[in-house]
Amino acid sequence: MTTSEDRLYYFSGSADRPPGQGAHEHVADAAHYTELAGVRHWRRMLSNFWSAQFVLGGRTYRTVEHAFQAAKIALVAPEPAERFALESGSELAHGDGATARRHRKLALLDDEQLRRWDQLKNAVMRDAMRAKFSQHEPLRTVLLATRAAQLWHGTGRGQPPARIHDLETIRNALRR
Repeated sequence: MTTSEDRLYYFSGSADRPPGQGAHEHVADAAHYTELAGVRHWRRMLSNFWSAQFVLGGRTYRTVEHAFQAAKIALVAPEPAERFALESGSELAHGDGATARRHRKLALLDDEQLRRWDQLKNAVMRDAMRAKFSQHEPLRTVLLATRAAQLWHGTGRGQPPARIHDLETIRNALRR
């Protein structure tokens, strides 16, 4: 966990501004983020919708969102869940993160399955983010260039941003 008061904010449609100049951001010294400032669309790269193929559980996914939705649907319907993996050759697997999110109801979970998913979803998300950033050197470089800043994700219009502690923890582990 970070102790920095610097705060960086990202989401899939983030504007390409220098660190500390984005919405909801604050950095004490912008010079600490010179490397990050030199990367076009670094905020978008942190998003779960950023396309960067990675392997997780023997399957290849285009985005973290694809892996996340596949894991959820697999609880009730393993066959449709396979459509999120690139090995399926499906149009869904080759789509963007927003497409994956739109298909999150390919199979509906009952109350018991929803309870199970609630117990699993944080670990699924953490594993998918870890795979994405550990398997792509440019993305790892971007994440590490956020230094010790708090990482906040925009969750949608009218919703407050959420601090993504898991991504901060992954960043810290990648430093070692």
